[in-house]
Amino acid sequence: MLKCRSKVLGFVLCGIASICFSYSAMASKEKEATAPKQQEKTTEAKQIGDSKKVVATINGESITKAEVERVLERFKNQLPPDRIASVEKQIIDGLVAQKLFLQFIKKNKIAIGDDALKTELDKVREDIKLNPGLQGKSLEEVLESHGSNIEDLKRDITISLSLEKYFADTVSDAKVKDYFEKNRQIYDGTEVQASHILVDTRNLQGEEDLAKAKQKIEKVKAEIAEGKKDFAKLAEEYSDCPSSKKGGDLGYFVRKGQMVEPFAEAAFALKVGEVSDVVTTQFGYHIIKVTDIKKGGEIDFNELKPEIKLDILKQNADSLLDRLKQQAKIEIK
Repeated sequence: MLKCRSKVLGFVLCGIASICFSYSAMASKEKEATAPKQQEKTTEAKQIGDSKKVVATINGESITKAEVERVLERFKNQLPPDRIASVEKQIIDGLVAQKLFLQFIKKNKIAIGDDALKTELDKVREDIKLNPGLQGKSLEEVLESHGSNIEDLKRDITISLSLEKYFADTVSDAKVKDYFEKNRQIYDGTEVQASHILVDTRNLQGEEDLAKAKQKIEKVKAEIAEGKKDFAKLAEEYSDCPSSKKGGDLGYFVRKGQMVEPFAEAAFALKVGEVSDVVTTQFGYHIIKVTDIKKGGEIDFNELKPEIKLDILKQNADSLLDRLKQQAKIEIK
């Protein structure tokens, strides 16, 4: 895999496919041999029309169906049909973020020199040389095999370098060190064992259903406070997670990379035996109980410094993106 610098931004858009085939075209491929010539022309015309369809606008700038399909083409063969729509939504969200960042960079006149761009491209080329699985391949060949091209990579590097430049003051040595001391558990391998009760909201429709789900989790919270039933029994009774069969036990996990951030943040803020307030994630409403903590080991700040810097930059970029979304005029078609 390429070490794409756009990972700092919290989304990966390296490797956008250069050729677009719509999903409907692929699905109908088997029928093409027997279809009348006129139908082929009609279908082709429809595909061209679909590719020009605007799926979103961001402050007046458009994202077309073709742009979405270019990214989707990288994953489509690995996706079950029922996942394609949700992946398309994620792709649109990523393209919206890309547009917002590029608009921000232009508005704030953040300039990145050709030398800085070349340095980063050279780093990627060096990564390829050091990767045994990519031996003998050029950067351009590797990008093409991932459905991308050099211009896509240059764009993503430009976004990343521009934001690093904009946020330079937030990643001084002193601030990186301070962040490390306050968030040591993220890096030292500390593990938490936790159980949870989940009220799943992913398939709910409308405010009324969400309100009922919130009432359910609040009821569970009240029962926990009463102390008449232990947490495991309540998890078995109320939780929508498969872990309910084990009393809600999720086993051990580290601070970063295994659980979604709101959940991990809440769990690591608890002491053994403590129960959280209601925590909201993309899965629904959770109540978390920490049952054990395994302390991490000794770590060297200087070795971790580049990783910590990237984490800070990503958090800053995510916060900036939230602000840009609030200020922007975004229309998803």
